Amino acid sequence: MAGYLQQDPAVEKWIRMRESTAKHFRWNARNVRTVGILGLIIPAGILYLATEYNGTSKWAAQGPSPKVAAVAEEDA
Repeated sequence: MAGYLQQDPAVEKWIRMRESTAKHFRWNARNVRTVGILGLIIPAGILYLATEYNGTSKWAAQGPSPKVAAVAEEDA
């Protein structure tokens, strides 16, 4: 037999608040700090690292060394 599901008023209030967070949002020190860190500092750090180290790694395969190419041409 299926039992009766009893609704908790605190859970229902929490659900209603989560559905309408835009109406209840307030800027405070914690929100400003979170937005500053996650929205500004971390992307700025990633941008700095990307521009600083752009082109320093050689990921593409390199061609043969000049000595190997010179030997191969002399034998031919």
